[in-house]
Amino acid sequence: MKSTPLHLIFLTLFLLSCNYVRKISDDPIPTFTAVKNIKYSEVKRRFGNGLSFHETGFQLQPEWEVYFSAEDSIKIFSPERQKYMPYRIFHSHKALFHFARDWFRVKHVGKDSLVLQAMVLESRVVKEELSNIYMTLYSKDYIEKELKTTAEELRKPTHDDSLFIKYRAIQANTDPDSLFAARNPVALKSKSKILTVNKVNPSADPYLGYISRSEEYLYPVYKIHINKAYQDFQYSFQVIVDHNGKMIFKDFLVAVMPEFVESKTKVAKGIIDVYLKNLLDVTPGNTLGYPHSSVINLHIKGKKE
Repeated sequence: MKSTPLHLIFLTLFLLSCNYVRKISDDPIPTFTAVKNIKYSEVKRRFGNGLSFHETGFQLQPEWEVYFSAEDSIKIFSPERQKYMPYRIFHSHKALFHFARDWFRVKHVGKDSLVLQAMVLESRVVKEELSNIYMTLYSKDYIEKELKTTAEELRKPTHDDSLFIKYRAIQANTDPDSLFAARNPVALKSKSKILTVNKVNPSADPYLGYISRSEEYLYPVYKIHINKAYQDFQYSFQVIVDHNGKMIFKDFLVAVMPEFVESKTKVAKGIIDVYLKNLLDVTPGNTLGYPHSSVINLHIKGKKE
């Protein structure tokens, strides 16, 4: 049997690859004309591993309510403004689009559902390894008539999310290096008239708000004012609140000169032991019902009179 000449093999492979490239190039650009004015509710927002929680405690929350008002326009409901906000849609190439201040790869467009992949670009170059968030939206008719449920029910964390958080809670409660933000942050309540405590809430984004709202639990901040203190003082520092509600000094929020670190740390620990432990009811943070150690930021001001 005669062997096939190498040049014919290479020619065949070249023609096949060209045909493959041609087919990729011929993939149709997604269009929104057929789904104009269909209202969709986001029901899933997950990482590439299928989870909605990151190991840091950040939770992806499906919350978009959208509809395409034209081929080049989308409207997204703003909970803060209680109305749909318009955004222009700009097409780059293939299935890559820009709207609502971000880039998306449109994975699927149908009357029942949409699938979007949030993209990260640097200098107009797609960073595939960072583009690992996927959003699934269902039409309201599909949710109500076919699935016979609600968007709120579909948005709930999954069993896999619960198992992941349970595992992370065990880690955080046994290893200080495994701490993560509590989705339901630490709650502090004063037990005395001489101490007031207020949780600082970040201002929400005027259009969508979800990025700003995540700061409320990722970086919880509390302002504490103590009257009739032993002297005037003002300190800003982090504490670990363990799963039992115990406060442990972690670090200062502002730089301290090396020669003062030891003395200031001693004072900060004294404030925790003398005032905070005795004058506050502390409820540890939890995620999906699992209490776990987490870090909070405190700005404390003491007044002697």
